[in-house]
Amino acid sequence: MSKQEILTQRIQDVRDVTRIQCLCHNWQYDSYMHGMANGLILALALLDCQEPKFLDAPKKWIHKV
Repeated sequence: MSKQEILTQRIQDVRDVTRIQCLCHNWQYDSYMHGMANGLILALALLDCQEPKFLDAPKKWIHKV
């Protein structure tokens, strides 16, 4: 596998985990998961040379302390 193919695969991996983390009930679980989603959104935006579209915190987290 060439370096370009590896890089392309890694970028796709970041897309995949970002999509999963941004699913309903994942990023809304608690503030940690919200921050993880926004961090992945930032990483993907940097790789794609785009402005990130961050998720706003929900009014209520799913996780109850």
